[in-house]
Amino acid sequence: MKKEPISTQFYEVNPHTMIIFPKKSGSIVYSEIYEVDSHYTSKFTPFELIKTSCNFFGSSYEGRKEGTKHLIGVTHKPPIIIDPVTSTYVFPTAAPSSEDCIWIFPQHIKNYKTVGYNHTLITFSNQQTVEIDMSLASFNNQIARTSMLHMKFSQKMRMMESNFPSMNMFFPPATLAAETRRYYNTMISENKDSDDKDE
Repeated sequence: MKKEPISTQFYEVNPHTMIIFPKKSGSIVYSEIYEVDSHYTSKFTPFELIKTSCNFFGSSYEGRKEGTKHLIGVTHKPPIIIDPVTSTYVFPTAAPSSEDCIWIFPQHIKNYKTVGYNHTLITFSNQQTVEIDMSLASFNNQIARTSMLHMKFSQKMRMMESNFPSMNMFFPPATLAAETRRYYNTMISENKDSDDKDE
C-alpha cells in the first residue's frame, strides 16, 4: 500500500530525492516530493524548493543556471547542479517558472520508455514508476544535457585536481563522471526514438 505523504513546510533536496511534482489545490500550487524511501508534501512550489536547495548548498539558482550556460551553453530548460559534492543533478520538464514543471533527479532513474502520445514512463531505482507528460525525445534530450553538464563539470574538477592535488579530499573521484556518462548514454541508446524531435 502506498504510504501517506508527510507534510513539511521546508524541504532541502538531498541525494535521496527522485522527483518533485507540482500539485494544485484551487489557485495554490504546492509540491509533492518522492525520495527513495519517503514521500512528502510541501506548501512551497517545486521551483521554490529548487531555489532554496541551491542556497542551502552555497549558491543561488541563478548562479547554478549561469554555471550551466557557461559549461554547456544551455539556457532553455537547463539542468543544474544542486550539490557538486554528492553529484546531485536535476532537470526540469518545462520552463522552470511554469506551474506544470516537474523536477527530475536522473541519478535515480533505472529506465524509461514512451507510453501513449508524447508521454514517458519512468522507472526509478526503487522500482517506483511515474508517467509524465513529456515526449521521449524531449526526455532523452534532457538526460543528454544533464550528462554533458556532469561531464564538463568533472573535466573542470580533474584539471583542478591535477594542478592542486590537495583538492582530492573535497571532491568525488573523477571516475564517477565516466560511470555516469556511460550510464546515461546507455539509457539513451536503449530508449531513443529517432522519429521524434525535441520541442
